[in-house]
Amino acid sequence: MRPWCCKCKVNQISLLVVSFFVILSLSSAFAGSGTETMQFLKIKPSARSTSLGDSFVSIADDVSAAFYNPAGLGQLESVEFSLMHMVYTADTSYEFGTIVFPVGDKLRIGAYVIYMNYGSFAKTTEGSTGIYTGGSGSLSPYDMSTAVSLGYRLTDNFNVGINFKMAVSDIDGNRLNGVLCDAGILLSLAEKIYLGGAVYNAGGVFTNGDASPMTGRLGLSKKFSLTDENDLTIGFGCNYIQANSKLSESIGIEYYFQKMFVLRFGYGINSDTESLNGGAGLRQDLGGMTGTLDYNFSLLGDMGSAHRISIGVRFGDDGSVLRKGNQKSNSNNL
Repeated sequence: MRPWCCKCKVNQISLLVVSFFVILSLSSAFAGSGTETMQFLKIKPSARSTSLGDSFVSIADDVSAAFYNPAGLGQLESVEFSLMHMVYTADTSYEFGTIVFPVGDKLRIGAYVIYMNYGSFAKTTEGSTGIYTGGSGSLSPYDMSTAVSLGYRLTDNFNVGINFKMAVSDIDGNRLNGVLCDAGILLSLAEKIYLGGAVYNAGGVFTNGDASPMTGRLGLSKKFSLTDENDLTIGFGCNYIQANSKLSESIGIEYYFQKMFVLRFGYGINSDTESLNGGAGLRQDLGGMTGTLDYNFSLLGDMGSAHRISIGVRFGDDGSVLRKGNQKSNSNNL
């Protein structure tokens, strides 16, 4: 592959940054007004991705890219799926499942489902004067979101992606519905250096008129080769919450030992939640497919902590964390 010239690099970086802020500006214009709703859409799924913090928006090299940055799906070479269970605060549980299919050489189609259950609560009733009159059974509130993801490789160095999703919040039959979208971009700056950005929950239209919980992320990451190829990844990311105009930063580190055992660490700077993340994983060749098992522990500030466990299967190759093109040459292909 012909090496990049400096002018090409500047043009690609400018295109990514300008595109990101254009998307963010348009999203703000169409996000609606009023109180934010559907806060569960801000919660991060996937044990591996959460352990790496916001920097994963620039890594996005497994099936969880469907949630974090759909542009990253363009890197995947085979069918892949993953399931995650999270033990959250109080009696709340969070489930996440996602899958991706290659379609041709450049297009990838994925989908994911999120289900959050808040446990069971006793119902209470009140009289016409507002006075408590007793209990009447129980209720089990839940939130759910489903999405279809598209990732496309525009060039060897530039990917784009978009999610179309529906979100539902139900409390004892009182249901709130919304339709939203995410958009992401991913760029290879140089060999093993990647820049990514994504806007989440844009253009939300809800049945009660509330605004969507829109956020944006930018990340920069680099892969290093210590004892094995691409066995160390270090990334930096930032997260912007539109509701309170708050910007937080995080760093993430991932190290593979003998291409089988994994250690991860993430630290949030100026973050109210998930200020500290730790994780470990195991990857095993199962003959024609690769299985993964990952664990994450997150400190949530005043809310306590959360535990995530993910399992996944990648069909085809040995599941090495390599981007498209790296197996074939030393060029900076995605």
